[in-house]
Amino acid sequence: MKTIVVATDFSEGSSNAINHSIKMAKSINTKITLVHAYSPPILDPNIPIGLIEETYQHTLKALEERLIAETERIRLEGLVVNYKLSFSDLSTVLNDVCATENVLFIVVGKTGNSNIIEKIIGSTANHLIDSIEAPLMIIPENYKNETLKKLAYATQLEFDEEKYIEKVVKLAKVSAHELSLVHIKDTSELNINADELFLEPIIKNFGKENIKIIQKEGNSFKKGINKLISDEHITLLALTTHKRGILDGILNPSKTKRIINDTQIPILVYSFA
Repeated sequence: MKTIVVATDFSEGSSNAINHSIKMAKSINTKITLVHAYSPPILDPNIPIGLIEETYQHTLKALEERLIAETERIRLEGLVVNYKLSFSDLSTVLNDVCATENVLFIVVGKTGNSNIIEKIIGSTANHLIDSIEAPLMIIPENYKNETLKKLAYATQLEFDEEKYIEKVVKLAKVSAHELSLVHIKDTSELNINADELFLEPIIKNFGKENIKIIQKEGNSFKKGINKLISDEHITLLALTTHKRGILDGILNPSKTKRIINDTQIPILVYSFA
C-alpha cells in the first residue's frame, strides 16, 4: 500500500494539510505517515547537563503525545496511520521515510502569513524540492475545497514529461472531471524546442484518457496559470521542476516558488530526474 507522508509542526496549516490528506487517503486507498522533525535550540554550554537531559525528555514526551493524538484521530477515520518523530532536519527524516515506505507524495502546509511564507515556504519548501526523493504537495492553510476534484498538469513542452503526466493521470482517475493538460506559452521566454515535438507523443500515448489539452499564450506564466485556475475551477495544479542549471526550458525552482507563493490552490511538484 502506498503512503501519503504529512510533515506537521502542529500549526493550523499543518492541521489543514492533515485533513486534506485524510480525504485523499480515503479516495486513493493509501495509508498516512505523520512526520515531525525537531531541531533542538542552541543552549548555553553553562547549563547543567542534567537540566538539558530533563528538558530533552520533557520535549520528546510532549511531541510524542501530540503525534499520538493526531494518529488516533486519523485512525478513527478508518485509515492505517503511523508517525515518525526525529531530532533532525526535515529533509533527512523525510528521505528516511521514503527509503522504507512506498511514498506516493509528501504533504506540507502553507501558512497564510506572508512574512512566514517567505521564511517557511521560500526556504523550506524550495529546499525540499531539491532534496527529497518524492513528489511534494503544498496545501494553503485556508484551502477548503476538495483537493482531487479537478486536476491540471502544467507542461512547458520542452522535455519528455510523460512519466510525470502518467502519474497525474492515475491520480485524476478518482475525479469525475477530465485532467487539464495546460501549456502557458510565455512570450517573454525563449521557446527552445517546437511544441509539437512533445505534444504529439503525449496525444498519442494519452489520447484515450480523459484529458483536456489547453494552450494559452501570454507575457506571464504566473498570470496565465492563475487565470486558468480560476476559469477552469482547478483544485490541484501539478508541475515538474528541476534543479537550476540541469536543463533549460524546464520550470526552475525560483519560478516554482513564485507559483507556490502566489497560487491559492494546492500545488504538486515533481522533480525531474
